[in-house]
Amino acid sequence: MAILIKNPEVERKARELAALKRQTITRALDEALDRELQAARQERRRPTLQEIVAATEDLHAKAGVRGPFPAVTKAEWDEINEVPGMAEDE
Repeated sequence: MAILIKNPEVERKARELAALKRQTITRALDEALDRELQAARQERRRPTLQEIVAATEDLHAKAGVRGPFPAVTKAEWDEINEVPGMAEDE
């Protein structure tokens, strides 16, 4: 299967990379693409539950928060999050 590179600068870079590494163009591009794919996958990796818990605990420690947090009723939540001028019956 072939790939047509229409951009002369990209072709020049591919040839230069292959020459510098003393590899075929296919081999040099394969290795370069593998490196880029690995980096891109690491950037997109979702954190694990353990990492999220550790980050949360770290944040609590830095903020001086000690857990566990007390339960909050709906009425308490509504009171805490009341927006002035936004009554429910309006």
